[in-house]
Amino acid sequence: MGAVAHVQPRQSWRPTRVTALRAAEFALGTFVLLVLIEAVLRFSLFDPRFWQRFDAFFEPGLYGSLRSILLVIPISLVVGFLTGWGRISRHRVVSWPTTVYVDFFRGVPPLILVIFAFLFGASFIPGPIHERFLSGMSLQSISVLIATIVIALHSGAYQAEIFRAGFQSVPKGQLEAAQALGMRSWQAMRFVVLPQTFRLSLPPLGNELAVLIKDTSLLAIIAGGAELVGGSQNFVGTLASQGLPLEWTFAVWTAVAIVYFVMTFTMTRVLLLLERRFHTPGLEAISI
Repeated sequence: MGAVAHVQPRQSWRPTRVTALRAAEFALGTFVLLVLIEAVLRFSLFDPRFWQRFDAFFEPGLYGSLRSILLVIPISLVVGFLTGWGRISRHRVVSWPTTVYVDFFRGVPPLILVIFAFLFGASFIPGPIHERFLSGMSLQSISVLIATIVIALHSGAYQAEIFRAGFQSVPKGQLEAAQALGMRSWQAMRFVVLPQTFRLSLPPLGNELAVLIKDTSLLAIIAGGAELVGGSQNFVGTLASQGLPLEWTFAVWTAVAIVYFVMTFTMTRVLLLLERRFHTPGLEAISI
């Protein structure tokens, strides 16, 4: 009788005990740090007077930032994946435009892109699209929307290189073996290339998405109170004029920092769970 292949069970993607312990340690350390800072600066982040005033700026800004993040992440992922795929194409009509796109957006600071998109982006929208989809929006809202999409395109250029490296990390021999087994090109791409590309791209993709979440704070220069950082700036500007404690300035930016940390930490933890879910024994040393 032939030997029976040993199949390892698929790893669970539930958080491990070590992950839970690290999260608890971090929460405890953050709490102790806040207590020490409050004792030194003599203010309380949990002062109800602070939140009664700050909430009018904090809540709308938080919702605005969340809407921006929920928009830029899927757009950047789709653009990055398709552009990375186009970068490895043997057809110049596909690879050349995608290369130009990647080089341009990686070479221009995102702050400059946001400013130009806000000032001039609305003028490039075709009339039929404006009348059908954007007729109920103000000019400023349209400009902020375009600037948000430009942030996604900027991140998509970096993600394109991540996915390109993931595609190129799959040995060519595996494609040849798949074709020798009778698979068509699209079948080899779906069942051989894409799963490995996805797994290899997850670690650097987590870093890029964390940066993307923080890059949405650039919208503060154009969105004002409709974004978390902009709304917080507006509140800080009212402290002296209304005779409020200046120590609240630190409380404002501490609250903003905690919010962004929670969002980036959550994103990286989710991708880490996916990485463990699709972990393949024997390929731990492969990285991009």
